Amino acid sequence: MNVMENSEDRLCQKTCHYYKPHRTEPERCRGYNIVSILAKSRPQLLIDIDAGAFDSGYRSHFLREYICRSCPFYIQGCDFTSEEPPENCVPCGGLVFLSNSMKHGIISEEDIRLANMKDLGEAAFVSLSSDTWIKMLEEDYLYKISTDELYEINGDALKFLLDCDGTKTLGELNPDEEFFEFCIGEDLLEVANAPINRGIDAERSPQPSLRYIEWLVTYRCNLSCAHCYLGDSGAEDFPPELIDPLLAEFSKIQGLRIMVSGGEPTLYKHFNEINDSLRRYPVRAVLLTNGSTLDKHKVDSLNFDEVQISLDGMELGHEVIRGKGTFQKAINAMRLVRDAGMDLSVATMVHRYNLDEWDAMKELIESIGAREWNIDYPCVKGRWDGHPELQVRMKEAAERMKYSFGGSYHGSSAGWTCGRHLAAVLPSGDVCKCGLFPEVILGSVRTGLLKAWLRMEHIRISETDCRSCQFKDVCGGGCRFRAGSGKACDEVMCLLYKGKTCGAKPLK
Repeated sequence: MNVMENSEDRLCQKTCHYYKPHRTEPERCRGYNIVSILAKSRPQLLIDIDAGAFDSGYRSHFLREYICRSCPFYIQGCDFTSEEPPENCVPCGGLVFLSNSMKHGIISEEDIRLANMKDLGEAAFVSLSSDTWIKMLEEDYLYKISTDELYEINGDALKFLLDCDGTKTLGELNPDEEFFEFCIGEDLLEVANAPINRGIDAERSPQPSLRYIEWLVTYRCNLSCAHCYLGDSGAEDFPPELIDPLLAEFSKIQGLRIMVSGGEPTLYKHFNEINDSLRRYPVRAVLLTNGSTLDKHKVDSLNFDEVQISLDGMELGHEVIRGKGTFQKAINAMRLVRDAGMDLSVATMVHRYNLDEWDAMKELIESIGAREWNIDYPCVKGRWDGHPELQVRMKEAAERMKYSFGGSYHGSSAGWTCGRHLAAVLPSGDVCKCGLFPEVILGSVRTGLLKAWLRMEHIRISETDCRSCQFKDVCGGGCRFRAGSGKACDEVMCLLYKGKTCGAKPLK
């Protein structure tokens, strides 16, 4: 039996407010077409239809992009998808069914993307997805900003993808079917029933590539955290006239991720200018904040892809380090970030007063929905040098660092120590090795980010005391500042990976 036989009874009549029995018009809503395609390979999809209540906020952008945009009723002026829909306006039955099926895990976004591609066929115009860019680094990649993923591609794939600018049809491009369906499923490519004209501008990066920037936009801060390596650094701000030049050059040399930090970056006098500028550049933007200044209005206005919030314990452990009343503010900020649909990451430093709080922290962080948890041992610098009562043995720190999960890759590369692909930009506009080495100035944004980057000294693992370690490429030799010299081991990382130190004397 045809899987769509009696579909009007099983789909349209049951779910659609616009259903008219015995209609003669040839048009069907786009949702009906997508359901028909899905049902060919999954006949059980239509057996027991229970549309349920429609949630207008659930994945609305995705559904409008992949269902509504190519719908004949949308083209003619769909009330439901307009900016100001009429009161009591409801969607078509196909959209109701697909939305609820996704929400209940019956079908996935990938299912809909593939069905959308099959429905449009060879007349579909193909383009890179809006958040996907070609990055020509040491190897060629597709970089998906929203997921922070790099997909390595070969020469044939690069040639094909450079043509995916939204002006050519699937029939004209004639791609390898398996590769094309993979790209559609991963949301690296999208198809439409009209030209998009998406510009593609890719050029080769410097060698080695500068992929990640730690951008200290200000030294201003509203807290005086006991472990802050900056100490009392004043209130210097990054020159606002250099915001766009920095972002433009970083994009031009194929940069991937920029981490906006401080101080407390939301206190930067020109924070709104940075926030506005980020929309214009193909980089993943991560905000590193203590969370205390974030409210719903500010979070909803952010043009960042991810927010990392510092959480240094439960209430006792966090507030010993950061001050009374800061714990709940950090938790509230974490929830606001997730409610706004942004990626959330958490940063924690190990200290004396959070040693017994790790299970509780893990449960809390996972319940809020963080994508990663970065745990580290503070470097003895700045204010931390004056708080020996808060410091713990490296072995105790290494045990707690095992709680981490996720872990964005930035900086190291097999065969090299930390910093192979990372640089820092200071509030002065100077470029340096990282925030822990502000005295190692390579140049300035004023005279060129690339020029400064090419002066960076890169240290091979084979030149360090880590050269014979089986974990050297995973660890990257750890933190060069914490190691105490360019060639020494970072003892905390030795304990984390090997369970023992290498015997070298660590930094104070």
